[in-house]
Amino acid sequence: MNTFEKIKSGIPKTVSIPAGLEKLCHWTDTHGYPISGCFELSADDGETITSWMGFDKVSDRFGVFGNGPDGSLYAFWINDNADQKIVHLGSEGEELYILAEDFTDFLRLLAIGYDEIGFSDMDMTLEEWNDILDVEKDYGANPEFREWVISEFEVSIPERGHEIADMNDRSFAEWIENQLEKYTSAAD
Repeated sequence: MNTFEKIKSGIPKTVSIPAGLEKLCHWTDTHGYPISGCFELSADDGETITSWMGFDKVSDRFGVFGNGPDGSLYAFWINDNADQKIVHLGSEGEELYILAEDFTDFLRLLAIGYDEIGFSDMDMTLEEWNDILDVEKDYGANPEFREWVISEFEVSIPERGHEIADMNDRSFAEWIENQLEKYTSAAD
């Protein structure tokens, strides 16, 4: 089973799988890692969100497709308006962000090359961020991946992540907090 089939098998039927995910999986199967930064594709066993949340009442609203080195998750999320977005769930329950409105924008964000998207300062360029980390100015960047995203999706790659991700938008974090309050207090 190839990477896409593995990931697809762990995503609930309620979540729409964009064609871009299959293309990314194929690119990764062909070119290997790193894709960009520390991001890796990963298949969900169907229990990841249940484990992360501590209950299974909202698992059908998520489709996990990737992770960071610390166990952070990258997923499709269906909000209360039935809009599907790309989100980051930090491994410790923090860094809860909407990263992109759609998968193509997520790929554009990924192509910037930040080492860990959920923890990087999106107001900075990759070079500025890497200067703070005291690493090589292009650390995390994969020029081959970047060029593939540009040509395959006919898009440009922004200099700064905030052109795509609004890290001050707390709507996803608030939704998570509401679900935790609703379902964990009901269990008490």
